[in-house]
Amino acid sequence: MSFLKKNPLFSVVVALSLLVFLAGAILALQSAGKTAKAERAFSSAESRLAALRSAAPTPNEVNVAAAEENLEALTSVVANIRGDLQQGSELTTTEDGVSVIAGIQQYIATFQKMTANRKNEAGEPSAIEIPEDFSFGFRRYSRDVTPPSDPRIAALLDKQRQILTYLLEQLIEAGPQGINAVHREAVDGAAADNKFSISPSISARVPGAIETMGFRLTFTGYTDSLRDFLNNLNEFELPIVVRSIEVERPSGSETVVATAQARDGGGIFELFGGGDTTTDEVDNEWPKPVIVDNVSTFTVTVEFIELVLPDAENLEDSNPA
Repeated sequence: MSFLKKNPLFSVVVALSLLVFLAGAILALQSAGKTAKAERAFSSAESRLAALRSAAPTPNEVNVAAAEENLEALTSVVANIRGDLQQGSELTTTEDGVSVIAGIQQYIATFQKMTANRKNEAGEPSAIEIPEDFSFGFRRYSRDVTPPSDPRIAALLDKQRQILTYLLEQLIEAGPQGINAVHREAVDGAAADNKFSISPSISARVPGAIETMGFRLTFTGYTDSLRDFLNNLNEFELPIVVRSIEVERPSGSETVVATAQARDGGGIFELFGGGDTTTDEVDNEWPKPVIVDNVSTFTVTVEFIELVLPDAENLEDSNPA
C-alpha cells in the first residue's frame, strides 16, 4: 500500500486499466451473446429458404399462374359434368292430360308406320315384325283416351313417351327383325301395363337426389342389331344406362349383366354402373353373348337417369366464404 501511496500516478493508471479491462470484458460477453443469437437466426432463415426452394411446386409467379389456370380448367370441367348429369332436364313435358294422351296416340301410330315401312340399306322393303295391335309400351292408352286427372302423372307419362321415342328410334336404326315387347316402369303412380321394375340393387335411384325411369325392350335379330343398338345408346344423347342384357337363342338362353357405357372406360355414367361385363366382346366394344349367325331374342333393360342438383346460386348461398 505504501508503494501505491508513494506513486499515486501509477496507481491511477492501474485502476483505470482495470476498469477498461472490465468494461471490455462485459462488452465482449454481450457481443458474443448477440453474435450467437444472430447466427441462430441466420441458420433458421437459411433452413426456411432451403425448404422453400425444395417445395413442390416452388411458390413463384409462374406456378401461381399455372395453379390459377388449372383451377379455371377444373371449374369448366365441373360445369360440363353438371350439364351432362342434368341432360334429362332438357326434356320439355306438359301437364295437360289431353295433350299427353294425344301425344301417346300419335306415338303409337308413328311407330306402327315406321316398323311397317322400314327399308334396308339397299332401299328395299324390310318391315320389322311386331305383334298385332302393338302399342309400344302404352297398351292401356291405345284405346282408353281418358286423360290422367293428376297433372304430375301426366307429365311423367309425357316424359316416358319421349324417352321411349328416343329408344325406339335407336333400335329401329339398328335393324332388328322384330320388336316383341316394350315395357316401361311404373314410377310415382304412372301405372304401366306390366309388373316391370328395376331392382334397387342395381338402380341409381336416390329419393330427392337422383330420379330414374326404367325401360325394357325385347327384340329379335342378329348380334349386329344388338351391338348397333348399344352403340347408338352410347352416343350419350340422353342419360341412358344399360342395366342388363338377356339373350335367348335356339340352343337355350343366356343372361349378361352389362355396365353402363361399358366400352372406352365407361364415360360419366360409369358412376352408376350396375354389374359386371363378360371378357368376350363384339368388336372390342360390347359383350358377345351369342353366335353371330344365330337369330336370337334380346331383352335390354335400361335406366334413364336424371340428377336433381341445387342451382349454382343456391349452392353458393348455402356455402358462404
